[in-house]
Amino acid sequence: MEALTELCDIIAENPKQFSEKLAWICGRCPQTEWLLAESPRVSRSHLNAVLAVARIISKNPESTDNRAKSAVNDFLSAVPASFRRSFWPHSFPSQLISAFYCDFLSYLSSAADLSPDFATEVARFTGEVVIAAASCCGDGDGDGDPSISKAFLVALSQNFPSILQSDGDKLITMLLDQFVVSRAPLNSANSETSSAQSSPVSTNRYPSGKTEESSPGDGSTASSKSSSSVVVNGGSIVWKTGVDQLSFGFSEGSGGSNPVFRQQVASFEDESIESLEKQEIAFRLITHILEKVKVDSKLQDQVRFIAKRQLQSMSAFLKSRKRDWNEQGPVLKTRVNAKLSVYQAVAKMKIKSLVSLETDGKTSKRLVLETLALLLDAADACLTSVWRKMKACEELFGSLLSGIAKIAVERGGQPLRVLLIRLKPLVLAVCAQFLCISNCLFEQPDQGALLESVFKTSCEIIESGWSKDRAPVDTFIMGLASSIRERNDYEEQVDREKQVPAVQLNVIRLLADLNVAVKKPEVADMILPLFIESLEEGDASAPSFLRLQLLDAVSRIATLGFEKSYRETVVLMTRSYLSKLSTVGSVESKTSAPEATTERIETLPAGFLTIANGLADTKLRSDYRHRLLSLCSDVGLAAESKSGGSGVDFLGPLLPAVAEICSDFDPTLDVEPSLLKLFRNLWFYIALFGLAPPILKAPTPAGKSTSNSANSGSMNAALQAVGGPYMWNTEWIIAVQRISQGTPPLVVSSVKWLEDELELNALHNPGSRRGNGNEKVASTQRLALSTALGGRVDVASMNTISGVKATYLLAVAFLEIIRFISNGGILNGDSSVSASRSAFSCVFEYLKTPNLTPAVSQCLTAIVHRSFETAVSWLEDRISLTGKDARNRELTTYAHACFLIKSMSQRDEHVRNISVNLLTQLRDKFPQVLWHSSCLDSLLFSVHDNTSSTVVNDPAWTAAVRSLYQKVVREWIIISLSYAPCTSQGLLQDKLCKANTWQRAQTTTDVVSLLSEIKIGTGKNEIWSGIRTANIPAVMAAAAAASGANLKVSESFNLEVLGTGVVSATVKCNHAGEIAGMRRLYNSIGGFQSGSAPSGFGGGLQRLISGAFSQAPQPEDDSFNEMLIARFVRLLQQFVNTAEKGGEVDKTQFRETCSQATALLLSNLGAESKTNVEGFSQLLRLLCWCPAYISTPDAMETGIFIWTWLVSAAPQLVSLVLAELVDAWIWTIDTKRGLFASDVRYSGPAAKLRPHLAPGEPEGSPESDPVDQIVAHRLWLGFLIDRFEVVRHNSTEQLLLLGRMLQRSTDLDWCFTRHPAAAGTFFSLMLLGLKFCSCQTQGNMQKFRSGLQLLEDRIYRTSLGWFAHQPEWYDVNIPNFCQSEALSVSVFVHFLSNELLDLSQSDSKGKPREIGNLIDVV
Repeated sequence: MEALTELCDIIAENPKQFSEKLAWICGRCPQTEWLLAESPRVSRSHLNAVLAVARIISKNPESTDNRAKSAVNDFLSAVPASFRRSFWPHSFPSQLISAFYCDFLSYLSSAADLSPDFATEVARFTGEVVIAAASCCGDGDGDGDPSISKAFLVALSQNFPSILQSDGDKLITMLLDQFVVSRAPLNSANSETSSAQSSPVSTNRYPSGKTEESSPGDGSTASSKSSSSVVVNGGSIVWKTGVDQLSFGFSEGSGGSNPVFRQQVASFEDESIESLEKQEIAFRLITHILEKVKVDSKLQDQVRFIAKRQLQSMSAFLKSRKRDWNEQGPVLKTRVNAKLSVYQAVAKMKIKSLVSLETDGKTSKRLVLETLALLLDAADACLTSVWRKMKACEELFGSLLSGIAKIAVERGGQPLRVLLIRLKPLVLAVCAQFLCISNCLFEQPDQGALLESVFKTSCEIIESGWSKDRAPVDTFIMGLASSIRERNDYEEQVDREKQVPAVQLNVIRLLADLNVAVKKPEVADMILPLFIESLEEGDASAPSFLRLQLLDAVSRIATLGFEKSYRETVVLMTRSYLSKLSTVGSVESKTSAPEATTERIETLPAGFLTIANGLADTKLRSDYRHRLLSLCSDVGLAAESKSGGSGVDFLGPLLPAVAEICSDFDPTLDVEPSLLKLFRNLWFYIALFGLAPPILKAPTPAGKSTSNSANSGSMNAALQAVGGPYMWNTEWIIAVQRISQGTPPLVVSSVKWLEDELELNALHNPGSRRGNGNEKVASTQRLALSTALGGRVDVASMNTISGVKATYLLAVAFLEIIRFISNGGILNGDSSVSASRSAFSCVFEYLKTPNLTPAVSQCLTAIVHRSFETAVSWLEDRISLTGKDARNRELTTYAHACFLIKSMSQRDEHVRNISVNLLTQLRDKFPQVLWHSSCLDSLLFSVHDNTSSTVVNDPAWTAAVRSLYQKVVREWIIISLSYAPCTSQGLLQDKLCKANTWQRAQTTTDVVSLLSEIKIGTGKNEIWSGIRTANIPAVMAAAAAASGANLKVSESFNLEVLGTGVVSATVKCNHAGEIAGMRRLYNSIGGFQSGSAPSGFGGGLQRLISGAFSQAPQPEDDSFNEMLIARFVRLLQQFVNTAEKGGEVDKTQFRETCSQATALLLSNLGAESKTNVEGFSQLLRLLCWCPAYISTPDAMETGIFIWTWLVSAAPQLVSLVLAELVDAWIWTIDTKRGLFASDVRYSGPAAKLRPHLAPGEPEGSPESDPVDQIVAHRLWLGFLIDRFEVVRHNSTEQLLLLGRMLQRSTDLDWCFTRHPAAAGTFFSLMLLGLKFCSCQTQGNMQKFRSGLQLLEDRIYRTSLGWFAHQPEWYDVNIPNFCQSEALSVSVFVHFLSNELLDLSQSDSKGKPREIGNLIDVV
């Protein structure tokens, strides 16, 4: 059914496109003739189809055809027949029948609400259906099942469709006769006053001319001391007042001893449960009818009178006790629930009956006031009832308050004022009944449904009455607020442990909730002064639960961002927190109440955090950040002069709030010196008090100390802060890490920020400034600093560094290292991860300071290296992550690499050298940066951008930077080419296109000069030593294809990167220009007025591709794309058909078509339109599969050229392209093509000798030359080896795709050709398998270790299988083919011997050791 529901939603969104499917579903519905049969029976498929059609109509009734609406209406008209059990499928339980009715009517009513025309059609059947159901349920006549009709009426009471105006009176009269009046007979229903005495349900006797509310002396009414009395005719309204409003009790005579009360309880017991359920249904249905149509006024009077009688009896029912009832246990509980549900339905009916009254009529006002009095009395009774904890009673209370608020809001004026007078005691009564759970102010307690109802009603009334009649609203708010200052009896208790009344605690929380909900500064200005006054001078000035609740409330009010209330609150809380610090160590602190400790440890810190979380205004957040950091600085200075651990106790709880207020602060922006000093002070005290998390995985032994005081206890504490374990609240660890992401570098001024120790000394207590007895502390700080730096700086070399300076440097070490521990070193800022957000931008700021002493410079340099080690450790620990986490890890790596590249242009040679050193280490640890587009961009172009943007013209510096960049770039490109020449050339061509587009002569010249002397090839070369991936002949052949060159005509196996790159970049630019030009021309002539582009629902590939488009094109673009896609798809399919028929494919035309199709595909990557997703998906699939279908070297060279273009220019398509290529490779295995043509025996010298010199029947030559297909496989394999080198370290998903290909290629059954020309390609594939299996030592493949070991066994077995036949040689008319075959086998043997000798000696990339040049080995 879930699948059918999803299909319905899809059809509803696109009804015209899926009209055939909608017609099919309509055809599954029961037909009209069949429903009109004498005894129809539906099937489950019929019911599902009806629900499906109804759901579709409910989503989009206007766009649905008439057949669907007719099917639904036909079934609705046949609903009376469904009251027979024979109508339903066999073994169809009652629960499913009820569920069907509920779903069907829900869809029907939703559709009727959206479409007036459809509502009119439905209304023609609703009345008859309701009458039939009520008759069946009420009388039980006929062959209908009353339980089924009752289930229908219950569903109808929840979702009532439209009805005809003429049916309203008839339905209400029938429902009253069937379910209400017959169970509670009336002598007269025409006059409320004349019938009041004759009703057995009514519990009052009123003289003529008086309303029920003014009748005296009847204990069953709401006339007890807690009740209100209203004399409407006399114009006076008297409400209860005073503290007595908080105590509700029974009137004298009520209870079991009162015979009248016993009579009332007996009358309640006489009603059956079934009768109560039917009454509830009737009242709910009447409420719906009153909402849909206008009924006769006399009938409305009767409805209102019946509702009033029920509401009058409610108070007596609610005041009954368990002992008053004869029934007990579950039976009584069921009865009470049923009766409460009836009262809830009655209350809603009573409220709805007032809507049609005239607003200004005298009778209308009287009835409104009477209804308010009834509902408020009933709400009062709910609070004192013994049933008040039952869910039904809570729902009744909420329904009553909701109705009260609705009446007051709609009417306004006197009803609103009357309600507000009565609402205050009601609110106080509710608040008096509930205690805050354990007085926990920081976790929102479950206050119960009653408190929630009071809160919602108060909010609704305040928001609506604010503009209509504000004076009574103000009075209501002030009345609630003033109640917290009332003197209570608890103050007279002799016991020292005074309990704060629950009413005060709950009123405070309620007022805070109201402030947050209504968000009005005027309300805050009314309430907050009373709260602050109570905190400063009233009952809450001393430690108590009342004070804790008030502090929590004012902090929540401050989050609204009203400047006045915010500032008053923050000043109060700051002053309160500092006052706690002044009592540390005093006698007063030892005898203080436990609430005082709670306030300091929990309430105030939680309040600060609440404000930090809630403030949204940028200006106020900046102010609060400054205030909170100032508080931390003051607390740190004051606590530093205290003995013991007061610094930790007072500064630690503030850290979560500081972390939250700094979460949106960008540390890379310019920061005011005053704020920067506050950040410095904070981290100084974090280091001094040991609040920072450990920054060493295992404490590193520091250098020897020159002082014997290193064994002191303070030294151990300092070392523990560096190496752990952490001794404080673990939440503070997260807080410190978050603070580090938003802290700017602690460089306070530009010249003498570190040498001037006056400010640093001011952070210590006065004794430190005199220098008496502080050498021990200084030695401790130096030792801790040396340990934090991993022993890079010996303690002895720090003797020139003072104690405060050592503490400051320790703070810097904590800050900068923790940045990388927390999230790898990404600072707060934009959502995108770029070089500017790398935390190295902060670390390097310290190195730019001139004239540093050698010791300080050595420490700062060590901090940079420790930060780098931490970053590398963080990245290595997360190497096994996948999905979004792996993506974040990779972005972090690239951001650090780009920053280090840009830092190579710094003026300070020391900084440049460190940048190059760290960049080299990062590149060796994480080779994936070699092929990342942003890193290559930074390398090729940032040197010109950085040097040209400088203000000072320094030719020497410019030349030095340019020389350094050229050296690094040349090394970078050579390494990337040696391992992945295809991808590297694709990226370089992309950058050449970019340089040409920018039209910067100097940039283009730099790039050209870098590439002019670089050549790659399989032979002996001078640019790298040892055996690399580019030495594999298959890879080199693929690299030639990727570059656009022809390997067959290239001499000496060498390929000029620059020449071929420029040519291919020009070709790509031309094709992109062709597509852009055609698009402009097409748009300029307004397109061809073609129809709208079709849209469909693609599978996984289509959904993934659609995620790449992100700009809204014009409609002409959609039609243009559709036209070109259709053309390219048709042309590519023609090429495939030609190849399958044995014809020759024109390689020039094929290359031209593929290149243009690729340019079209890439030009739409930024588009947001998804109308052509399916077409682009098909085009991408054909671009990947066509070379495999054609299976010629020329076609495969074209394929590699466009695949390289795709993966270089659109990294988001890499996984899609590789998945398609793997599927195509497996298809060649299944179809036995090329390398996998295992059934082709016409090969080698033996085939040429037959039938003359060899026995056996002669064999005909194959239709196509198998060598061409083998060479095509060889080129293809070279591209896949290239992709493996690129993705092996950072994409587990793509590695698994390659693993699937290798596993399928090495099945147990031999699937390879025996052709001697396949030897090199075969062993190149085996080499890829061995390289892939060597990844089992990598962290990202650890979980697949067992599978890799099994695959490795397969590869060894398959390799040995090649030697099961006698060796043969085959001469091919391809230049250097024999040498390539020999080199391919030699590389495989070389890798195999290397692995067997010492696998542990492989480098971090898992590549074999370099033991000389391959030509020399061969």
